[in-house]
Amino acid sequence: MIIESERLKLRRLSRDDVDFILAVTNDKQWLTFIGDRGINDDGQASQYITVASDSFAAKGYGLWLVEAIEAKGDQRIGLCGFIRRPFLTCPDLGYAFLPRGRGKGYASEAVNLVLSWATSHTNERQVSAICRPDNLASLAVLQRAGFKRMGKLFQPQQLPHDFFLHPL
Repeated sequence: MIIESERLKLRRLSRDDVDFILAVTNDKQWLTFIGDRGINDDGQASQYITVASDSFAAKGYGLWLVEAIEAKGDQRIGLCGFIRRPFLTCPDLGYAFLPRGRGKGYASEAVNLVLSWATSHTNERQVSAICRPDNLASLAVLQRAGFKRMGKLFQPQQLPHDFFLHPL
């Protein structure tokens, strides 16, 4: 399945995206705001893609690869979609963009695309988002998308995160 807008195309990850997964999961902002997931070689990146693909089969949703539609061809710029976390009762919105995809409104556009998709393609009634309070860019994306801050989320060995909900 592909989700498209005028500027973006969201598609499922494929084996051809191993290099992209290595780049995005080792990007400085990913490491700072999401954390090191130990994805340091092609095999680990391939496993990440397998887990993302399995999520669509098992839950009906997952993470999409975000491509900017440009005159010179599509350019892989980020990830956006939903993750099922065992400590939450609804899917959690997740997104991350490489430097070439930041500061252009792509994150907000991708978030709106996946929220619209979830409204018509899932039976979920709401989605959540978790964000570090010092991640100002991500907080702005969530606010623009209509997420409501519900309080703090405390997890072992992590800084407290802001917790948000959005009805579908």
